Amino acid sequence: MQEFDIVLRNACVNGTHICDIGIKNETITALGLGLIPTEDTELIDCEGAVVTPGGIDGHVHLAQDRSPRARAAGYVSADTIETGTRSAVAGGTTTVLLFAEQAKGQSLKEQVANYHLLAQEQGSYADYGFHAIITDPTEEVLENELPILARTGGIMSMKLFLTYKHMRISDKQFLKALKKARELKMVALVHAENGDLVDFFTEHLEEMGLTDPMYKAIAHPPEAEAEAVNRAVTFSSIMDTPMVIVHVSVQEPMQIIRKAQSLLKPVFAETCPQYLLLGKQRLEEKHFCGAKYICSPPLRSDPKEIEAIWRGIVNGTFTIFSSDHCPYRFNDAQGKQLGFSRDCNGDPKGIFTKVPNGLPGVETRVPLLFSEGVLKRQCIDVKRFVELTSENPAKLYGLYPKKGAIQIGSDADLVIWHQQESFFPKRLNHDRDLHDGCDYSPYEGIEFLNWPRMTLLRGEIVFREGNVVGKRGYGQFIRRKPCSLPFQRRMGKQWNVLQAAL
Repeated sequence: MQEFDIVLRNACVNGTHICDIGIKNETITALGLGLIPTEDTELIDCEGAVVTPGGIDGHVHLAQDRSPRARAAGYVSADTIETGTRSAVAGGTTTVLLFAEQAKGQSLKEQVANYHLLAQEQGSYADYGFHAIITDPTEEVLENELPILARTGGIMSMKLFLTYKHMRISDKQFLKALKKARELKMVALVHAENGDLVDFFTEHLEEMGLTDPMYKAIAHPPEAEAEAVNRAVTFSSIMDTPMVIVHVSVQEPMQIIRKAQSLLKPVFAETCPQYLLLGKQRLEEKHFCGAKYICSPPLRSDPKEIEAIWRGIVNGTFTIFSSDHCPYRFNDAQGKQLGFSRDCNGDPKGIFTKVPNGLPGVETRVPLLFSEGVLKRQCIDVKRFVELTSENPAKLYGLYPKKGAIQIGSDADLVIWHQQESFFPKRLNHDRDLHDGCDYSPYEGIEFLNWPRMTLLRGEIVFREGNVVGKRGYGQFIRRKPCSLPFQRRMGKQWNVLQAAL
């Protein structure tokens, strides 16, 4: 007789069918009806509630205050790897992909090693991997360090910036990095905003004294995003390299991406909860509270833009749905208050360029899309929800089928939701409901129609009925493989730059 550590009884798998799930040695080992538990088996009755794969958040910034630029600016992240991953599992996310950031002049390999040490020191509640942020793509980095990180380190993605003076790279450097990514079968994530355009608007706003948080959206016009997305997609097509355009916020770049996808270009897209649920009016909140909502790209005000992003969720333009969790406390001199000042009359005045960029959201990402997309709008089904929050991130970032699936042989990373009929809707209260290190949530007061009842990571219950019960340090580093999402190669092994141009 087959033995199990845990049996989930009456699970509605991905919202489609009822079955039992048998778990042994961290892995799903059986799916069927009437699985027989032994004396030592823990039996969990799901009572027909939806069960989905553990969420995979491919865009999470934790302890992102170790770089020279962070130290120079004086800001401190609200979340360590410990507190951020604790928050993640409480919201149904069992794997997070963090960022190992290289500053100009630094060794990328050494920075990745430093983040490995940091993760071991702070301890993770969730499994994790790293994207390599490349800001200085020297020959040493591209030809010697990156191949080691990809081939033996299991780091199969790089992030490139087209904005921020201290991080952006030239077009030529961008092309060289994409060429190396193709060679190593890596995925390139791109923060696509035209840095010169953003700098131009920012400088003019500063000259006019228009620096309160509400002007952040003016400094980052939609055209800056659209131009950079078009450039990135063009380069991706020429270099034949799979690319993810991250945190898409408006319709125009989404249309550029959609067209590229229709032509079978290797272009994938990500959006985030803030662009579905929050508008630019949040930046206008008084008493400097608009600083809570400063992020890049900024929040947009036009309801048509928000509806367009929802269409991208429904029609498949967006491959993944990530949090871009990048938390800074509001009531903290090393957080959002860095941008607070007073004018010559002593009245409060914000300086948006000094406010740390980013919002918290790793815990709310999964339940927000389930509540808003599956239950309220009913514009996506559970299957599409799973694609966006777990299956596609696993395939895109080389984790599938170990992660992102409920099938025999996959890690037993599972989220058991509440029975819909028995869940009492709740309006989010940060201090009562969340487990991060921040002091606010941008989604405060939003009504949730469901929330994970239980989260399992590799067969261990790490969150149960509102309480994190997992152990710090249980989370493991995951070595990743190449992207397994389908895309068409223009050429095979014979590819080269001149052939691509022809």
